[in-house]
Amino acid sequence: MTKKIKKQFLSYSIIGIISLSIDFIFYNVFYYFFALNLSLAKVFSFILGSINSFILNKKITFKSQKKSLTEPFLFFLIYSFSLIVNYFSHKLMIDIFTGYIPFIIATTLSVIINFIGQKTIVFKK
Repeated sequence: MTKKIKKQFLSYSIIGIISLSIDFIFYNVFYYFFALNLSLAKVFSFILGSINSFILNKKITFKSQKKSLTEPFLFFLIYSFSLIVNYFSHKLMIDIFTGYIPFIIATTLSVIINFIGQKTIVFKK
């Protein structure tokens, strides 16, 4: 791994922790305070974490200066695919595991998909 990719992955990981925190907090808020089922709560919390991820990774990790709609569109495509994987893996894992294990598995799969997609497609220079 090159120094640049390591630095980007570190930045992406820190921003990911922030986005994950947003995801996790709202996952619980939607479930416990709004009584949404866990899978629907995961969809909404994932979307909020994703918005944060786009804004911070665009500016900090990948330092993109582009003003076109191409980046948000490509980001939306990558995250839509990631959301589908996130939703179905969470739904599948909820029948196998208890607690937050389904959340962790779904989130891990999304992190991998999103970093590769952002690095190679969305913010490619």
